[in-house]
Amino acid sequence: MVAVVLLLGGTAAASSASADARTPVVPATRAAAPAAPGTVISAEPMAAPAGSEAWRIVYHSRNLTGDDIAVSGFVVAPSGPAPKRGRPVVAWAHGTTGLADACAPSRAPDAVARVPYADDLLAAGYVVAATDYAGLGTPGVHPYLVGESEGRAVLDAVRAARTLPVGAGRRVAVLGHSQGGHAALFAGEIAKQYAPELSVRGVAAGAPVADVGAFLDATVDTPGRAGFLPMVVAGYRAAYPELGALGLLTAAAQARSDVALSACAADVLAAFADDDRATLRGPPSGATVWTQRLEESTAGRRPAGAPVLVWQGAADDLTPEPLAAAYVTRACAQGSAVDYRVYPGANHGSVLGAARNDVLAFLAARFAREPVADNCPG
Repeated sequence: MVAVVLLLGGTAAASSASADARTPVVPATRAAAPAAPGTVISAEPMAAPAGSEAWRIVYHSRNLTGDDIAVSGFVVAPSGPAPKRGRPVVAWAHGTTGLADACAPSRAPDAVARVPYADDLLAAGYVVAATDYAGLGTPGVHPYLVGESEGRAVLDAVRAARTLPVGAGRRVAVLGHSQGGHAALFAGEIAKQYAPELSVRGVAAGAPVADVGAFLDATVDTPGRAGFLPMVVAGYRAAYPELGALGLLTAAAQARSDVALSACAADVLAAFADDDRATLRGPPSGATVWTQRLEESTAGRRPAGAPVLVWQGAADDLTPEPLAAAYVTRACAQGSAVDYRVYPGANHGSVLGAARNDVLAFLAARFAREPVADNCPG
């Protein structure tokens, strides 16, 4: 199975002996009226590793037109009093799980354990704020791989964490892999404008889908992976209604595309396992508009907003190394500080283990404001 669907491997051992005994911070009811982004709608205790506490949350965010929406996720933090400055916050951005509500990571009984490096992050004293993204677990269709939408959901999860009794401070780093690498890059790019009260110190993007169009070109003809195209089409049509009338899929593919909205990623990929560009891609009506929207979600076309660590497996055949290298070229041209690391032999999934020490060191260095490693040319 494609590694991106299985990337949520973590090492934290979930222990929920006391979870059900805690009182919800906020009753689990929907807010009746719009509120500021990051305002918590509900927060219920959930299973957490020993020595920590976790809450499954629903919080206010904004869609691309500025309308108030509800987004779900979870927050986990070390137990006990926080330091005076508050705890640093690591915003975790997850990889592809699908578009159906059942695929939302916060709904998994072992949600915290599926966050890579969870034990390490908690041991370092960090609060972890993990979004499901818009429309994934809450009303509406998830705008899959739409960068601005992902970035807002990530940052608003941090805002939500700061309202819980976990001692979350202003210092933030964003960590993501695959789709989450894309989300992390966009969270960094929009943070100063969208969430200026947060001090985003760094972005650690692993195997990022930094260029959605190039990613589709790399996957649509790869056996077993053509299903990413119907997921992107569904997500972009949710974000940009004008795309609904513009053909991108063949009529036959469109007739089967409802599975992208009703199933998780593994089943969507299986449903289109025998397809390729010839069976999926329709006539190029509206191609210019589609291209424009995809380019708007290409990371690296504006300053990164914070130093970036890009960690990439040399043997990754899902988000191939040239996609990451192209992002680095774009980001460096914008004057961004980028530390680019490629791990020989690592593929899309195993890069999580290969990069572990470097990722953790990067987060610690950024919270300590140590000098930034930067291997941009010049």
